[in-house]
Amino acid sequence: MTVELKNKQTVSFRLLQKEDAQALYKYLNNLSAESRSRFGPHPYDWQTIENICNHLSGDTLRFIAVDREHQIIAYMLVKNGMFEADRSRYHQLNVFLDENVTGTYAPSVADAWQKAGAGTAMFKYIKTQLENTGCKYLVLWGGVQTLNIQAFHFYTKHGFKQIGSFWYDGKDNLDMFLEL
Repeated sequence: MTVELKNKQTVSFRLLQKEDAQALYKYLNNLSAESRSRFGPHPYDWQTIENICNHLSGDTLRFIAVDREHQIIAYMLVKNGMFEADRSRYHQLNVFLDENVTGTYAPSVADAWQKAGAGTAMFKYIKTQLENTGCKYLVLWGGVQTLNIQAFHFYTKHGFKQIGSFWYDGKDNLDMFLEL
C-alpha cells in the first residue's frame, strides 16, 4: 500500500522481507539515542537483524514503511499474544484479554519522519490487517514511557486506553491497550 504523507512524501507499507536486512540494520542504528531508548523489542546488532530477516515466519509480524529510495522510515512489530510480564501486570489490574485474539504492538518511526503522518498512516494500515485476521485487542509491548508525551498522545488519539502504570528500567511507564 502506498500513501502520501502530510509532508507530501510518498511511502509504501509492507511486511519485512529477507532482503531488507541491511536496510533494517541501517534504520535501527540511525535512530537517535532518545528514540533507541524508547524502542527496544530486540537488539540492534547485525547478527540479530540477520537472524530476524532469515526467520520471518513465526508469531511476530514485522511491518516496514519505505520511502521512494526504498529506505526504511518506520518499523513496527505485532506479536501474537502477550509477553508474560505484560500479562502479569494486566492480570494484577483485573484485565484479562483473550490471547488468541490479542496482539502486542511495538512501533518506531525514524526521527526525521516523526510528525509527518507516517506513524498514523502505518498504524491504520496495520490495524486493518489485524482486523482482517480476527485480532480484537492490541497491547503496547512493554507499555509506553510516561515521559514520551508524543507517543502517549499518538496512542490516545488512536483509541488506546491507559489501564495502569509500572516502574521499569528506572522509568515510569504506562500500560495501554486498544480494543479493535
